[in-house]
Amino acid sequence: MSHYCNNRRSSYQAVQGTLLYLGLYFMCLSFQSFSKFYLLAKKKQEAKAKDSNQRVSFKTIKYYSHDKMALRGDRTVGNYIEQGFCYLPLFWMHALFVDPSHSFAISSIYTASRLLYPFLFGSKQGMILILSTFPGYVVNIYLLVALLREVAFA
Repeated sequence: MSHYCNNRRSSYQAVQGTLLYLGLYFMCLSFQSFSKFYLLAKKKQEAKAKDSNQRVSFKTIKYYSHDKMALRGDRTVGNYIEQGFCYLPLFWMHALFVDPSHSFAISSIYTASRLLYPFLFGSKQGMILILSTFPGYVVNIYLLVALLREVAFA
């Protein structure tokens, strides 16, 4: 009975890790929306300063200006979703079949690396974006190898 309670308590770490991940996801979506409204206000200010009669519409900004801020917002969400399809199933399978006691730490590392993405995307430093993407790849590989090892030697 105590084994079940310990596993159940450890499984809460997987839930906490998932909530952490989803919290950042919603922050990324908010950043994507913010980037569009920010650009809309900026473009309207620029048009007003030029005393231009050019109409700036939200539709033009959202569906697609070639502005770096809009691209940063879109790529932040896009990368988050692209990587999440691999991460979340591996994360939960690891928590259920390998060891749930490390779930929150694993999710914290993964989520922190995703958090860096909008700040590093488009940097003039070139390969600095790898500071955001590489830790996520390492976490996914770790989860996959641990699962394979558990299944292969079960």
